[in-house]
Amino acid sequence: MSEKIPGYQFIANTLKGYGLTHIFYVEAMLRMVNRQFGEMDVKRIMAHSENAAAYMADGYARMSGKPGICMSQSIGSANLAGGIHEAWLANSPVIAFTGKKPPTYQYRGCYQEADHRLLYEGITKFNADVSESEQLSTVLRQCYRAAVTGKPRPVHADMSNHTGRVIEVGSVSQPVMVEEKYTQYPAFRPAAEQSDIDLAADKINRAQKPVLVLGRGAAISGAGQEACGLAKKADIPVVTSPDGKALMDETDELWSGIVGEYGMDCANRTVMDADLVIFVGTQTGDQTTLAWKVPALSTEVVQIDIDPTELGKNYPNCTGLLGDAKVVLSQLIEKVDKADHLPWKEIVQGYVRETLDEYEEKQNRDTLPIRPERLCMEISKALPGDAVLVADTGYSAVWSSTMLRMKPSQKYIRAAGSLGWSYPASLGVKCAAPDRPVICFTGDGAFYYHLNEMETAVRNGINTVTIINNNMALVQCRPDLSLVYKDQMDLIHERYEYPDVDFCRIAETYGCWTRQVDKPEEIGPAIRDALACGRPAVIDIRTERAAEIPMALIPR
Repeated sequence: MSEKIPGYQFIANTLKGYGLTHIFYVEAMLRMVNRQFGEMDVKRIMAHSENAAAYMADGYARMSGKPGICMSQSIGSANLAGGIHEAWLANSPVIAFTGKKPPTYQYRGCYQEADHRLLYEGITKFNADVSESEQLSTVLRQCYRAAVTGKPRPVHADMSNHTGRVIEVGSVSQPVMVEEKYTQYPAFRPAAEQSDIDLAADKINRAQKPVLVLGRGAAISGAGQEACGLAKKADIPVVTSPDGKALMDETDELWSGIVGEYGMDCANRTVMDADLVIFVGTQTGDQTTLAWKVPALSTEVVQIDIDPTELGKNYPNCTGLLGDAKVVLSQLIEKVDKADHLPWKEIVQGYVRETLDEYEEKQNRDTLPIRPERLCMEISKALPGDAVLVADTGYSAVWSSTMLRMKPSQKYIRAAGSLGWSYPASLGVKCAAPDRPVICFTGDGAFYYHLNEMETAVRNGINTVTIINNNMALVQCRPDLSLVYKDQMDLIHERYEYPDVDFCRIAETYGCWTRQVDKPEEIGPAIRDALACGRPAVIDIRTERAAEIPMALIPR
């Protein structure tokens, strides 16, 4: 029989065995474990809010290919759950540890007493109650298994005592067990049934106007090379969702834009006109398909997904290929015929030229304040070849996904829906990839959420570059507010505009390198200087408030 060890040692040894390099937290939870991490070369990143800690763990997970770990004492569990919601939406394997009152204290009005599992029930794949230390072996193993298998998603373990102290001081009789298969994701790469591959390949061979749609699942699988290989062999135009951005070189002749509500006219027109749509790792949700109009519901589709419930869920005229995107695309490459779709390709290239020509006029403007289109063009030019761009949601996602041109040596990561996510997430990304340039692209409205994490970045030497598209407003809200206040337009401005705040002065007090940019020709030099400064950097770029995002084609 194994010698018993304390719970705190069991937790620390297990997490370290699974490859843990960083933990993101707000002070109080699992203090003894945290002390043990200090002796194991695990970097402990203490955030200023539980929400930000979860976002950091999320960014770390999306970049590293390993689960991110975050934790909070009892009272912070709801804030942590807010951050875990983003990880759920993004298919990101984050493991959250929280504290709870022991069973004998519950239902007695005790300090910080609440049922935390209800907070996590709808946003986790596995949601465990840990009342005894002897549960740790089973629960920790299952946390990793659930997080990284199938569709990756967050998990949660609620540990006895509001700081988890009961679990730390208890004993565990079982040995530490690390299952190597579950230290990273995808944990498994299943192939599709050969009969399904044959059927899908036949449909691809017969199609006259096929298109590939690459989504988040293709990015998680690392399937960019295989997707490009299939596209080249079968001469198929490629569009991506924002989450699939940079899987294909966006100057390639087959690249046809970003699809969906946050996308480009050329991509939506391509998908609408296609006679076969090949979805690769996309949930075919309302944003990607413009509420199931792009393509039309009757369109013939081939759908590749690791989750069987996704296949044909929204498009019933579907040949489903169950498996890992990278593996399944390789199977298809072996079976499809080499093709030439020149007439179709010329039509699509015409769509792309038309859209890019529309963009180019605004991208080349020298007007002041700076146009967001020009800002994005200058960022494209200044991005290093191995850069990671972390974008916020809303207009930040639209501007960056449509206006920036990227390539597979770079990486694009965006919020799945949570405004303010990008800055703390970029810190987690940088922790996972310390040798790569990490650039956060955010708006002023989003940056306000977590600007106190600049102190976290400086304290821990997390040297990201943050570009603030500062129009002093929540501009995405303006169109809908204009409808609500159409008879009181004199009041609308106070609903979404902010005063002129000097973000550079705030950042300097934390110890960041800063620069305010007012002219378009200053953008590139500012980015290059920020990347070379050796500190967390903030660039405050004053942009045109009246600028409207490019509206992608929306069928009626």
